[in-house]
Amino acid sequence: MRRFVEAGQFEQAWRAAQAQPQLVGDVHFDFLYGVAAVNVGRVAEGLLALERHLAAVPANDRARLELARGYFLLGEYARARSEFEFVLRYNPPTGVRTNIAGFLQAMQVREAADRRATARVYAELGAGRDNNVNGGTFRDELQLVFGNVSLVGSPSQQVADDFAQLALGGQQVLRVSNRLSVFGGVDLDHRANREQSLYDQTNGAVNIGFTNLAGQALWRATLAASQLRVGGDRYRDLLSLGVDANWSPGPDSSLMAFVQYGEQRHAAAEEVRDGRGTTLGAMFTRSFGGVASAPSVGLRLSWTQEKNLRLRRDLDREMPLLRLFASFAPAERLRIAVGLTAWQQRYGAADIGFGSVRRDTGSSVDLVASLAIDERWSLRAEAATWRNRSNQDLYDSNRRAASLKLRYQF
Repeated sequence: MRRFVEAGQFEQAWRAAQAQPQLVGDVHFDFLYGVAAVNVGRVAEGLLALERHLAAVPANDRARLELARGYFLLGEYARARSEFEFVLRYNPPTGVRTNIAGFLQAMQVREAADRRATARVYAELGAGRDNNVNGGTFRDELQLVFGNVSLVGSPSQQVADDFAQLALGGQQVLRVSNRLSVFGGVDLDHRANREQSLYDQTNGAVNIGFTNLAGQALWRATLAASQLRVGGDRYRDLLSLGVDANWSPGPDSSLMAFVQYGEQRHAAAEEVRDGRGTTLGAMFTRSFGGVASAPSVGLRLSWTQEKNLRLRRDLDREMPLLRLFASFAPAERLRIAVGLTAWQQRYGAADIGFGSVRRDTGSSVDLVASLAIDERWSLRAEAATWRNRSNQDLYDSNRRAASLKLRYQF
């Protein structure tokens, strides 16, 4: 196995390991088994072996680097960063430091492009323009069952404005065992419009959860609570529980399946919209590390069912969603990502005002360019356009927004 690993023949090394299951737990075997498994795409399997090895030999930098790379491949950036920085504390050779710096920069750029990922501590300041800050319609008139209604000058029509945005937050990960880690995080995001302060938005969120290596997958469970305030007033509270499993079919691909349950409660003026929803989905990502600019592509499918808690069947809905996305790195510290999303919304009963059951179709295109200035600072430019069409005129809308954001993370 050692000869295979040193020669880069990882498939042969992994097959040799499979033929000797009685050696699992041997400190030398676990190291070679872990390196081989990570490099053939059996990432969760390799992480378990490397965790066992490091429990006995914590000073093996090669094993820790492979462990960090494995977590990186599964998108577990907080754990990956922790392991990389552990090695850096012991002043490794220049080549190792350069390699680690490359991974840290790559994670920083990907975190900047993917808002689901958070650094341990971060602060972000941005500004931009949104042609529909209130999510309104472009229609001037509605056709209702009792006649037409003018929307000119009403709050239902879309309003454009410039905005500034401040985001703060962080996440802490605590390793409990070689399989289990627990985490907790907090995020605060405030967006202030230059003129339309009535539509300023503040979103605060907290989350706790754990990740566990089991079988061929890295499992994660997250309990999250958030509150959205609009114009300074409470608008909606959300409590959700999500579970996902992430594994690698190959060394350059990952597959994630997820399920999420959530309940939303609104302020008194909107409490008729209170509901609970369930989302099921899967996401596949394929990277091409050996190709210039390191491109990656992916596909996400999900289905959401939401039930109204106020017995308003016209507010029950189902929403299938499809998202295609891709990214590439035209320069060492620059990554560009583009996404195309399409969805439908199908409601449960006829609306009394429109006399019909609401049906929507929508699509969006988003573009993100992320530049890692150094290991702590990054700059991100975002642009997106959304389009929604409904059989009920009130919900026909177009939206375009663009922003530039500076981020510091530690």
